[in-house]
Amino acid sequence: MSIPEFEALQHLLQRTLSADRIAAARMVMVDGNSYQEAADKFAVTRQAVWKTVQRMRETLQVYKEACVIEEAAIERTLPRGWRRATITAPAAIVERSLAEAQAAHQARLHQVAEAGAALLATSSLRRRSTDWQ
Repeated sequence: MSIPEFEALQHLLQRTLSADRIAAARMVMVDGNSYQEAADKFAVTRQAVWKTVQRMRETLQVYKEACVIEEAAIERTLPRGWRRATITAPAAIVERSLAEAQAAHQARLHQVAEAGAALLATSSLRRRSTDWQ
């Protein structure tokens, strides 16, 4: 398990698991120690460490599923032809990409506003023409 994944799990479970239990699980899940080594260090049973690790793995699975659901929901709200991305690159490239994305977003907002104004104008003209009849 990666350190960022473990840190996310730690945040999710810090209210329900003791700091020692989380530290013992980290020894197994991140550092590669055995269940027995973690149990000995924190003066708990090997089974207690195993249960904590299992609970954290189950929570990780639910967390990943929730992230997939969130990502799908976000994708559904994007304009046609748009994609969402996470960029890990040199700062200059990230800044340039952000500036381009912000400009495209502003252009899209302007486009939507113009379409809305045109729709209102058309509706207003239709109402006027029916008022004359």
